[in-house]
Amino acid sequence: MKLMSAASALWFALMAGFFFAFSSTVMPGLSLAAAEPGMIAMQGINIAVRNTLFAAGFWVALALAVAGALLSAIRRQPGWPFLFLGCLVYLGGVFAVTATGNVPLNRELAAVSAGLAENWSYWSRYQADWTRLNHVRTTAAFLAAAMALIPFVRGDTSA
Repeated sequence: MKLMSAASALWFALMAGFFFAFSSTVMPGLSLAAAEPGMIAMQGINIAVRNTLFAAGFWVALALAVAGALLSAIRRQPGWPFLFLGCLVYLGGVFAVTATGNVPLNRELAAVSAGLAENWSYWSRYQADWTRLNHVRTTAAFLAAAMALIPFVRGDTSA
């Protein structure tokens, strides 16, 4: 469980950093642009994010969250509730929010024509909604990483 705790914490932290970068720089930067170039830039980002590196980060973290929750609940070694809860926080606060919030918003944005003035109000709503959801993902991934790390730091885990 020591390896599971460390790997989960590191991968959750990696994703927390990715989401934090969007919340702290990318989305505020896009909000400074006029609606049309901002929308076009975000549409491009949503295409570019579909790459091997991001996929590895996102899907490995998901796999670790599922495996960590199952293994910690089954093995119940000292400190297991921290890893278990960290994995649940990741599954609910990152994966579920992404699947039910950010991804549907991204799909909607892909269908919007940036050149039409009536879609510019959509862009304002999209930014607010997407960023709020991303703050949730950032916080959840950070908390999940911290919780998964607790057993490792306390020495509660065995090899």
